[in-house]
Amino acid sequence: MYIKQLQLAYAPEHDRILMRINSSDNQEVRCWLTRRMVRLLVPGLDDMMQRLLASDRPLNETGRKALLEMSREVSLYSADFKSKFNDKDTTTPLGTEPLLITQIELKPIHEPGKTDILLKLTTSDARGFEIRMAEQLQHGFADLLIKTCTQAVWGLEFKSTSSIIERPESRHLN
Repeated sequence: MYIKQLQLAYAPEHDRILMRINSSDNQEVRCWLTRRMVRLLVPGLDDMMQRLLASDRPLNETGRKALLEMSREVSLYSADFKSKFNDKDTTTPLGTEPLLITQIELKPIHEPGKTDILLKLTTSDARGFEIRMAEQLQHGFADLLIKTCTQAVWGLEFKSTSSIIERPESRHLN
């Protein structure tokens, strides 16, 4: 699935984050991320991003974090956080109701010169989907997750929060 747009929104009535993904072939996938899933996902994503970026460089932890922060700044600077989520003329192959995610798996994609990650999201009844995330999408996704968690007031603190670029509040989380 090639991601065209990604939207995260906190739904207070469900105390969950609604993630909507719009693909290049106009398919939309919707899922719920609970506080527990996000608490596991963000640190794992941050860790994997650090390891992949530094995999071909002999860096200590400080160097890996600096490299990740520089990569994050470049990725977020060029990301589009202004465009509204477009759900016109989309199909929903997994149904219109969001899937309740109960299992998250992150895997590096082993290709020379790539830092892509495969994110697999699954429900308790084994329904789900996979997303291949290039470096820019990884940073945008992590940034949106952390910003949405802040809106949710879940009290989660992530070690990568301090290195995320503060965007003007007028921008949308989609």
